[in-house]
Amino acid sequence: MIAFWLTIIVLLVIGAALLIVPTMCKANPDTDTNRDAINKAYYQQRLTELTEDEAQGVIAERETMVAELQHNLLEDIPIDQSVTKQTSFNRMLLLPGVLLMLVVSLGLYLHTGGLGQVMQWQQVMKEMPDLRHRADTGQLSTPEDIARFALGLRTDLLSEPANVRDWTMLGLAGLKLGNGEMALQAYEKAYQLAPNDAYIQIIYAKLLTRSNDPNDIQQASAILKDILKTNPNNVDALSALAMNAFGRGDFNQAIAAWEKVLTLLPADANGIDVIKSSLAYAKAQLTANGYRLSMKLSLAPEMAAQLPAEGSVLIAVTDGESPVPVAVKQLPLGQFPLELSLDDSNAMMPSRLLSSLKKVKIKATITSNDRADNRHITGESDIQPFSGKETVDVTIGHIKQ
Repeated sequence: MIAFWLTIIVLLVIGAALLIVPTMCKANPDTDTNRDAINKAYYQQRLTELTEDEAQGVIAERETMVAELQHNLLEDIPIDQSVTKQTSFNRMLLLPGVLLMLVVSLGLYLHTGGLGQVMQWQQVMKEMPDLRHRADTGQLSTPEDIARFALGLRTDLLSEPANVRDWTMLGLAGLKLGNGEMALQAYEKAYQLAPNDAYIQIIYAKLLTRSNDPNDIQQASAILKDILKTNPNNVDALSALAMNAFGRGDFNQAIAAWEKVLTLLPADANGIDVIKSSLAYAKAQLTANGYRLSMKLSLAPEMAAQLPAEGSVLIAVTDGESPVPVAVKQLPLGQFPLELSLDDSNAMMPSRLLSSLKKVKIKATITSNDRADNRHITGESDIQPFSGKETVDVTIGHIKQ
């Protein structure tokens, strides 16, 4: 911090010097002396020439030309007192100019330079040993402390980018803060540095499974299968693979993974009821006999210019009475018209399936990936009877802020 302020002071001194030094340079007195000598020599030379010209009869009005020559010589003589006063006055104006430069420069820095954030960051770095100890002992619980710890970790990783432990701790901080992007980026880096660490592999795969990108989901499946090749009874990997397969609509693989998990866990294990419920739900999808809701999403012509550069389309299906969705599906923004279908695998809860509805209402919403753009472009259908074979048309044509 001392070096920073010394740099600021040096820059301000240089700026002030650039204002002051040029005006402090005095005119060279020899310049005026040389000019006077040249003028006098020129004057004497012209007098001699005029005398010779008069003797030769070239000119007749010598007195008039001599007077004009003397007038020109007087005009070229500087008025020393006026110049001195003017120079003294200009130098006095430099003081408020320098002060104004200092005030404006420092004021702009204090207003836009983030001095408060810099001081806060320095305080966090001083507290990092204590924050690390509290994180290791499970005493780091408040969002404020976790955010400060994450800031310190990012700073330390700038100088130690190969520190796998810090990358995993940053990923955990992101999970606790609900920042999935931070967590995914941190565990991606940790996975690159330690691709054979099973703990990192499983968490990274779980984070990839949450992605809307099919490539990420496929990568997660490949990672989990690699783990199970060497450790086929890894419960965490089996559970993650079941969720990954369920999200991809591969119910057979999801059922096989969950059934194996049940054989490996004790009957009173935590979360056993959730696994059984998910297993029953996956089995129900195989017996739904192709029960699905097809739809065609169209974009109103006037909405074409309103589409964000990057975004997503969220489809929500309700029973037409309650606003709570029965089934949802999210897709990356693409070309319209868009044809797709939803089935029981898209249900929000195992106890309330799409196949149980007798009528449906569909709402489609386009949102931007840019957080600054809070517009929603929406469209919804009328309430339609539903028997599992219908195709419903939805036109997206309204903007909501």
